[in-house]
Amino acid sequence: MPTTRRRLVRAATTIAAAVGVLLSVGLAVTPAVAASTPIDPATAKESILVIARDNSTPPAKPLPGIPVQVTGDGFDVTLATGDDGRVEVGLPGPGTFEVTLDVSKVPAGLALPSALKPSRSVEVDTGNKQVLANYIFISATAAQTQQTASPSPGATATHPKASSSSASVDFGRRIWPALATGLIFGLLLALASIGVSLIYGTTGLNNFAHGELVTFGGLMAYTFTSLAHLPGWLGIIIATVLGGAFGFAQDLGLWRPLRRKRVALIPLMIVSIGLSLAVRYLYQIIFGPGTLLLPQDSSAALTLGPVRLTSANLAAAVIAIVVLVGVAWLLTNTRIGKATRAVSDNRSLAAASGIDVESVIRIVWTAGGALAGLAGALLAYYQTVQWDSGAQILLAIFAAVTLGGLGTAYGALVGSLIIGLFINVSAIWLPANLKFVAALIAMIVILLVRPQGILGKKDRIG
Repeated sequence: MPTTRRRLVRAATTIAAAVGVLLSVGLAVTPAVAASTPIDPATAKESILVIARDNSTPPAKPLPGIPVQVTGDGFDVTLATGDDGRVEVGLPGPGTFEVTLDVSKVPAGLALPSALKPSRSVEVDTGNKQVLANYIFISATAAQTQQTASPSPGATATHPKASSSSASVDFGRRIWPALATGLIFGLLLALASIGVSLIYGTTGLNNFAHGELVTFGGLMAYTFTSLAHLPGWLGIIIATVLGGAFGFAQDLGLWRPLRRKRVALIPLMIVSIGLSLAVRYLYQIIFGPGTLLLPQDSSAALTLGPVRLTSANLAAAVIAIVVLVGVAWLLTNTRIGKATRAVSDNRSLAAASGIDVESVIRIVWTAGGALAGLAGALLAYYQTVQWDSGAQILLAIFAAVTLGGLGTAYGALVGSLIIGLFINVSAIWLPANLKFVAALIAMIVILLVRPQGILGKKDRIG
């Protein structure tokens, strides 16, 4: 037995040594990260958008044909920027990826600013598409001047006050752009939220299919600008008009017959959920699952310190402000606006006063659809559009309406601005997939203090 045991031990040792040698040889001849097959960004759930631009002399110009390598988690792909200076890299999943731009292929006389490096780590959360990796090149002379003027690492390390000042400057460079983009997003959110609030006020329905009206506007803007090559302003107008027509058709073909049958609000809400799912996946069948881009100039039209806003950002903000002021004026100073507020306050009393409640509701559905279509078109320019864009912000829409006060148009505006700011500012500290958390926590805290919402009424009669 001892002899047999020694033989077994010797055999096991020999096998282990052989396996070790084979593994060593295999690791020696196998590259650490093999080149991967590029993933179509249209079908990938996550992607990185790399932009290379020459900002040495305004306006900024794209840098085509620059190789970009993206590696991470066994993934290794090298692509080149297109004629627009952009390349979107589809990813196998979420994670941290290293993006490296080959600066040797950049035209002579250009260099990255001293604060930027050719290689950078980009964190991509689940479901995040077109996570930006921006490379803005300036003249080599300006870059050299920046490098000379920058403090040495040793000087910064030996002076705590300098380190504190640097951290303060870095925070300022992050907070101001977040406030600016949060304000713009809040204005666009308000356009979509007002329709939800007015529909709830006049009918009592929480319409879960409202997000699909927003998506519809974005898809129509894409159809008429990117596919039909119409001017952007005309595409936005068409999307708004078609959004109003979609809202009118919904009320005429679905909601009005259900109201006449006196269907209760809970079944109506369930119908809206079913309609939302049906329309959403119809969008996916028609337009595909990928992200759709609208033609626009991504160069900065306005620069205020660290805040850089494109012409699309500025146009969206101005249009939203003008439309919101117009809606407020219509609700306050016109007969239909006063009738809408009367129906929202007390539907039975409004009907007894001679107001045609059904006509008011039809107008509200049409106006709500038009505002949602406009919001979707502007959001498509502000970011991108895909088949479920409206569903992605539906939670923010309901949070804004609830926070401001259900059934009040002005409350939807106030709530949207608060939610938009919280979502964008909280992204400084929170991961992208948790960006709604801070806004929802703020909503809960405010509702604990004021359950009816900021501008809502304590008692609702009727």
